Amino acid sequence: MILLLDCDNTMYPASCGLMELNDRRINRFIREHLKLDPEQTQKLRVDYLRRYGTTLKGLMVHHQVHPDDYLSFVHDYSLDSIIQPNPRLASFLRKLRVPRVVFTSANREHVERVADAVGIADCIDAIYDLAKVDYEGKPADSAYARVMADYPGMRAVLVDDRLLNFPPARRANMITVLIEETPVQEQPDAYAALTVFHEEAKLLQEQRAELVDFTLRRVEELDEIWDEVVALAGKR
Repeated sequence: MILLLDCDNTMYPASCGLMELNDRRINRFIREHLKLDPEQTQKLRVDYLRRYGTTLKGLMVHHQVHPDDYLSFVHDYSLDSIIQPNPRLASFLRKLRVPRVVFTSANREHVERVADAVGIADCIDAIYDLAKVDYEGKPADSAYARVMADYPGMRAVLVDDRLLNFPPARRANMITVLIEETPVQEQPDAYAALTVFHEEAKLLQEQRAELVDFTLRRVEELDEIWDEVVALAGKR
């Protein structure tokens, strides 16, 4: 078995606001590099996210943006006072006897900084960032296939905060754990509006019973269900 752990809004609580900061940095990069106003920037992002899955891929295809330039700019902020150590998660990961892999749409440097802030840098065996999956990130099936090609014959457990990333995981017969800090019925409309895939997300909510094996509020709660995860993996 292999643990596939998402990075952002999974390794740390979504409520810390880091992804909102990240989002502002993306918009600023587009405005400054393409000389667009805020409305044009948003339209461009929506277009590229729908066509390519990530803003970066669209910028690479249409504007020859170098991914290192983009990712270093987007993640250029301090994590001090934003992300707190998670000793319970660290304790759980250190006890695992399976490959502990981060599967992310960020870059390696960002993952390493986050892991260090959370206190789990020594608990990560491999990182599959955008570069390692040829910039075809989640939820592209090819990204999942690229990771699993290095672990042939192994059953994966995907831990992620985005329901949009679960259909490919289910097609790959993975065990799925959704990190949902705030239950969807308690989330304000503005929360769902953060994604351009709002309609798709609503449809997936209707299918969540088929897509999600376990739901947790915080990632460290994995230590409470891991025996059940292992048992379920043995049955599939």
